[in-house]
Amino acid sequence: MLGRQFDCAACRFRDRPIFIVGSQQFSADLLGNYIRANRPALTTVVNCLADIPHPDGLAGKEWRLIFIDCHGLEGAAILEMLHTEATPYLQYDVLALFNLSQGNADIAGYIDCGVRGFFFENDQPDVMLRGVCALKYGEMWVARGVLMDYICQKPRKAPKSDSMACNLTRREKEILIHLSSGATNEEIASRLYVSLHTVKSHIFNIYKKLQVRNRLQAAMWAARNLK
Repeated sequence: MLGRQFDCAACRFRDRPIFIVGSQQFSADLLGNYIRANRPALTTVVNCLADIPHPDGLAGKEWRLIFIDCHGLEGAAILEMLHTEATPYLQYDVLALFNLSQGNADIAGYIDCGVRGFFFENDQPDVMLRGVCALKYGEMWVARGVLMDYICQKPRKAPKSDSMACNLTRREKEILIHLSSGATNEEIASRLYVSLHTVKSHIFNIYKKLQVRNRLQAAMWAARNLK
């Protein structure tokens, strides 16, 4: 999860549509109303993914943020949904799952499918708001421990991008490792005794060298390539 503060007035994604998918109408409506009451957002509640305009007809238009209610769903059922009806949306939009059960969620499997956000039944309402902002900015929203477990369990293999790894400076590799652990820019700056501006500059260079767009992609690259 992120520690950054988001300014709604300055947010370039404030009008990006949010769809909330759930057969439990009360739960979906509650989330939609809470987001609208606390963030400038265009939210729509639907019963199923098929009620959201299919990505095939949205050429040239911007992605949507889609929350899927997983209340009462087993892990296998969620994976089946992601591998079937959700596939086109995963390729185009930003998908998040909410009302997940702590003991019954295959987070690694969901990440592999392309899900970007994870919210559990016992999460506080303000967590949802911070997650909405993070997801809109291209970040992943998942507990640090869960993300680290996922990265650590991925098999290390000889990278195809050896030249990219060699192009990273010692400090950039150091920052990439901290970034992959879920540390915020502020935490990295504090740990390495450098300025926040320096950390941001290094991260910009890391993204450019690795040809990635966000922290999740950088963390995944590190899991595959850094030994």
